[in-house]
Amino acid sequence: MVNTHLRQNQKTIAWEILDWIFPPSCCGCGIKGAVICPSCRKSLTLLEEPVCRICGKPFDPLDGCKTCRSQEMRFTSARAAFLYQGIVREAIHQLKYSGNLEISQVFANYLLSVYLKQNWEPDFVIAVPLSKEKMNERGFNQSEWIAKPLAKAIRKPYLKGALRKKQDTDSQVGLGRTERIENLRGAFQAEPILVRGKNILVIDDVMTTGSTFNECAGTLKASGAKDVFCLSVATTDSLKD
Repeated sequence: MVNTHLRQNQKTIAWEILDWIFPPSCCGCGIKGAVICPSCRKSLTLLEEPVCRICGKPFDPLDGCKTCRSQEMRFTSARAAFLYQGIVREAIHQLKYSGNLEISQVFANYLLSVYLKQNWEPDFVIAVPLSKEKMNERGFNQSEWIAKPLAKAIRKPYLKGALRKKQDTDSQVGLGRTERIENLRGAFQAEPILVRGKNILVIDDVMTTGSTFNECAGTLKASGAKDVFCLSVATTDSLKD
């Protein structure tokens, strides 16, 4: 435990030093000083009701959730902090494709706000894993960088080895709903000794059709997991999809 706190303190000090030497620019307006400046943070509004009780996307209560109508959701419940647009979209792109890792702590703080509104009782936290090929190419898993500080904040273990992506797949970007499902089919593998009988919280950056969360949940449950809860920084708007 002492070593864990020491490593966390070292990371905090490292970020402070880097911010002093190379002040970050705001993802929204470009002003120096913070990855999302105080002014732009005021424009960020957490996703509000009505949202689907299963997938967490905005929906028309009179028409029902077309995302959940399109496929059987195997996770217990999913929620997101924001819609995938504007500053949030740009911040996710900077984290994912430019390696602006400091944004991950900002996202973790917002996900904590969402998590505290749920009645979830996970035993541990994991991130949607990358394949070895993608990990070697990118050098980091952006979802893992969000998941670890969140796990620390909610005082739950982060278990990296509970789920792995056993094969590389095509990018989900640009694929239709059916193509996304087929692209990920059988891509993940869970560790039964770690997940059997457990409730698990899975973290990702963006939820589009829900196919990634769904495949992760199906794999975990096939290995004996009980409830699988899912949190993403952003979700697309099913009312506009």
